[in-house]
Amino acid sequence: MMQASPAQNVDAARLDGYADILKNAIARFCGQLDDETLQGLLSHVVPVKLDVGNTLYRQGDAGTSMHIVLSGRLQVRVGMTDGNERIVAYPQPGDAVGEMSMLTDAGRAATVIAVRDTTLGMIDRADIESVVGRHPRAFHNIAKMIIARVTGAQGHIASKQVTRTVMLAPIHRGVPIAGFARGLRHALLRFGSVLHLNSRKAAQRLGGAAEENYGRMLDDCERAYDFVLLETDPVPSSWTRICYGYADKIAMLADAAMGPEITELERWMFETIGTERSYADVELVLIHKDSRAPTETRNWLAPRRVKRHYHVGISDDNSVARVARFLSDNAVGLVLAGGGARGFAHLGAIRALHECGIAVDAIGGASFGALAATGLARGLEDGEIFEELHRAFSYEDPLGDYTIPIVSLVRGEHLDRILESHLPMDIEDLWLPFFAVSSDLSANQVRVHEQGPLWRAVRASISLPAILPPVLDNGHLLIDGGVLNNLPVDVMREKMRGPIVAVDLAVERGYVANHEIVPSGAEYIKSRLLPGRQPIDAPTVSRVILQVTTMASRKEVERARQMADIYLNPPLGDYDFLDWGSMREIEDVGYRHSLPRVQDWLRRNPRHRNREGFAAAWRRGLAT
Repeated sequence: MMQASPAQNVDAARLDGYADILKNAIARFCGQLDDETLQGLLSHVVPVKLDVGNTLYRQGDAGTSMHIVLSGRLQVRVGMTDGNERIVAYPQPGDAVGEMSMLTDAGRAATVIAVRDTTLGMIDRADIESVVGRHPRAFHNIAKMIIARVTGAQGHIASKQVTRTVMLAPIHRGVPIAGFARGLRHALLRFGSVLHLNSRKAAQRLGGAAEENYGRMLDDCERAYDFVLLETDPVPSSWTRICYGYADKIAMLADAAMGPEITELERWMFETIGTERSYADVELVLIHKDSRAPTETRNWLAPRRVKRHYHVGISDDNSVARVARFLSDNAVGLVLAGGGARGFAHLGAIRALHECGIAVDAIGGASFGALAATGLARGLEDGEIFEELHRAFSYEDPLGDYTIPIVSLVRGEHLDRILESHLPMDIEDLWLPFFAVSSDLSANQVRVHEQGPLWRAVRASISLPAILPPVLDNGHLLIDGGVLNNLPVDVMREKMRGPIVAVDLAVERGYVANHEIVPSGAEYIKSRLLPGRQPIDAPTVSRVILQVTTMASRKEVERARQMADIYLNPPLGDYDFLDWGSMREIEDVGYRHSLPRVQDWLRRNPRHRNREGFAAAWRRGLAT
């Protein structure tokens, strides 16, 4: 029989409506049976109700029964020798679990947990043995199925969690939940069919049937639609509990103008019914009713455990669509490499993406790439980003405060003041998800900055060794991110499943000396200042440091190239790391290189192009 567990709730729920699922599952397991044997087996199936977060089996426990999933979803975890667990499958309606230990007397091969409210049919070993006694060929079919399961040849059980059902929970009563849901539905239509249910629509679809049939109804909805949006009530209710138990992701909608305190609905979800642990990702959507930049987001995140947060502006045509892309695993990430003045090519790549209709949903980078990423993350237009960086490197001279070269060539205090004045906000307050990477000298590892003051994160990421002093962080010395990972596509991939665009600034042709010996400093200066002399193109300190900084992470960059969906590497061999006078030319090279490659990718992936007409529809929805 099923292993006893306080997390299990066995009831006498009827199996009406699940007959077809049971018959098909038994046919896969035992083969075709005569009507009398089949009906006899069905009459012995025991219904089991398992709430989300509860455990059906624990690996190693004895088991004398198997279960067939009738509604909901399970998660199968296998313990590894290092003490960790690996998720291997997500059984869904019609899938069987527990059959191997039932027949072999071995312990359960895996731990099985409900990741949704789940209804199962339990079949005891004695009932299977009775079937085999009457139909010996059934044993042959069972053996084949178990062998297929062990060898991995049985492919009908899903091996990955796929977002299908999203719970929309308004944690403030004034949040425009209906309008947001309509806008989200319009944006998701680009990626598949969408069904939007609130308590009224769900009751109509159920047609007066008992509440225990909601699971079967929602399973049917998932089979008919690519995405299901479950709009909860604004207060604790039975419908909200059903949504909680059936969600792949929970999007909490909050009024950004309200205080960040935990609300009544949150406490009920995560403290009352939350004792039945949800396996859905929880995400926070902060809705802003004006265009002012977000502030103090950290106060919202501190008391909550959320995987991701979004800033949505009612006047921002793309913000709801961005949430839709993230929820459907179609968000576009952009990763920008370091490379000094060559980094202005990033702005050309961004211009090409926007011209092709691709909206960037998350952005990150190393060194100058991190600095270039801040403009887009703050919501600036393409031209504004260029003018801001052009002004900084043309007139503000951020590296002009030279010092005695003991710790570094540049004191860095002038750069600190410039960064703090231009980037005074926290990373959490940016319109787009953002990260910067630095290299932690103390721990010899990559440091990912995704919270806290934006200017300090950028300062750490651009701290060129020997040119700028390292950044001190809790006793750790942080230097340029390009030293260990100049193109951090792997960092972006850990955060999202959608397509990633990577812009690399590497130049295959390195520095070639045009002289027999390395000239002295005096000879170099004379060649530059005295009339009639041929200027010497010498390997200066800054040039060598910049070159070495990115050489160390070239292997990481090669791996990143394979992980990117669009890899862009503009031809920048004619431009030096410190060629600030060629910023407009470099931007144009980045644009001309990127445009045809992005267009070619879009021809093969047309759903990622923003189409006209969607924005107005969901903006009207938000306003109601």
